[in-house]
Amino acid sequence: AVGHRVVHGGVDFWQPVRVDAAILDRLAALSPLAPLHQPFNLAPIRALLQRQPQLPQVACFDTAFHHGHAPEIDLYALPQSLIAAGVRRYGFHGLSYEYIASRLSSVAPALARGRTVVAHLGNGASLCALQGGRSVDSTMGFSALEGLV
Repeated sequence: AVGHRVVHGGVDFWQPVRVDAAILDRLAALSPLAPLHQPFNLAPIRALLQRQPQLPQVACFDTAFHHGHAPEIDLYALPQSLIAAGVRRYGFHGLSYEYIASRLSSVAPALARGRTVVAHLGNGASLCALQGGRSVDSTMGFSALEGLV
């Protein structure tokens, strides 16, 4: 099997998913939400699907770790028509934050049980508020181009 990091899972993909042609099409439809990332994340999946169709492929999503925020955290103050069209805060760098949260309990158990702010610093930068190892807020919003200002 091959595992892939995919930046955007939208509202439908918040757990790892086995990728087939139909799932790949749904993920490609999210490309306008992350145009600098999503097409490049999907290219190797598409290539392997064409060359090795029997090879299991699993997509893991950067947005998934932030799924389940309180509704007021993910909403923008926008007209209902835009909210209905999917404009909301998704959060990104989730795979990085999920790893940090998984390691925090062995590195700093008291912090892992309480409230912690962690940073992802790389080509993109963001902060994530953790409570008990779960994301409760993020500086990343609708686009992977948001983050620290």
